[in-house]
Amino acid sequence: MLVEKSKLDPADLIGRTVIITGGGGGIATEAGRALAYLGANVVLAELDEQRGLAAQQDIGTGWRGRIVYHPLDLVDSQSIARLSDFVIREFGHADAIIHNATITPLGSVEDLPVSSWDTSYLVHLKGPLELTRRFLPGMRERDYGTIVFNPSSGAIPFMGAYEVFKGAQVILANTLAAELENTKVHVFSIGPGLVKTKTATEAIAQIAPWMGMSLDEFYAVNADSIVSAEEAGTSFAVSLLLAEKYHGNEIGGIQALMDAGIIEKDGDSEQTQACDSYSPQNEEILARIGKTYDEQYEGWRNESLFKRDWILRDFKKQVGRPADEVQQILRAYILSYRDAGVDEQRKLRGLLASLRAYYSHQIEMTHGYVKDAKTRAEWIAIIETWIADIDCLVKS
Repeated sequence: MLVEKSKLDPADLIGRTVIITGGGGGIATEAGRALAYLGANVVLAELDEQRGLAAQQDIGTGWRGRIVYHPLDLVDSQSIARLSDFVIREFGHADAIIHNATITPLGSVEDLPVSSWDTSYLVHLKGPLELTRRFLPGMRERDYGTIVFNPSSGAIPFMGAYEVFKGAQVILANTLAAELENTKVHVFSIGPGLVKTKTATEAIAQIAPWMGMSLDEFYAVNADSIVSAEEAGTSFAVSLLLAEKYHGNEIGGIQALMDAGIIEKDGDSEQTQACDSYSPQNEEILARIGKTYDEQYEGWRNESLFKRDWILRDFKKQVGRPADEVQQILRAYILSYRDAGVDEQRKLRGLLASLRAYYSHQIEMTHGYVKDAKTRAEWIAIIETWIADIDCLVKS
């Protein structure tokens, strides 16, 4: 088991009660197994009784923690209430909730029935909100608890009814985290990566042709993001031991595995090429920064729709400007650099500082989402050369 490699002290999970919604899925089964190994009592909350009982049987007994299945329909408020009553009756309270349940309504915004949007809203936003509100007062009273969301933050064609409400989970998580500052109730979001579960494969098989590719081509394009169900589930489990560190953040499952010592963590690679080995002319450094950015931007534009939309949204969120606008501004500064006044120089440096912060963010994302250690190291080394160029210019 991967979780056996964890270097974290499991003491904080021994005897704790963890609810996993969508508990009959492959990721949830692996999360439940890892949590039971770590000593937690796990409630597999699942709509499909057959799947829920199968997951409970698959995990089995003999662990330090206890595994139980209980039905849950997130569309039904009474079902949520019954789960809450069961947990309180059996365990006294819940110490953690992992909001893992999902459905995948597929179709264009124009064609997908509004009823499908309504159901997605209930499963991905209203239901998790209701479930959280059931246990949050007790967590506040005990000053202990963890609430984990498994959101999505992309704008993927034909998946709007899924993405809109899964994306809203990030906002809900961040809102809760802000409201719970200075407490020991922690909230964060975790993206496990792309897992070839039955649900995911069925959905991708349908949308891949709409994107102009086959199922195999889709997985090939996104190969760097694919993880196993065990890796994803184990990342959910160990993230609870790192809840204080992750509070208010959106992390990748690979990051949790690295922080737990399960996957090798890259050391900070040193930038061996000193700034004084570059051209002393700031114009040349700026031109190099612009060329690098042009190449990046062209690469983003040539990505699949799945990746491109997410990258451009993330860039705008981090930098505060759309990627195409930054390209135009950089080109204008390159042409006018020699004649630029103090104010223009200051504005340029502000833009470069934002770009540098984005590159640092890319390093963090690489740590969190790229599984192969060699590939991670190579990508990080490249990004650090981009940062070094900016530092040479900004600090000169």
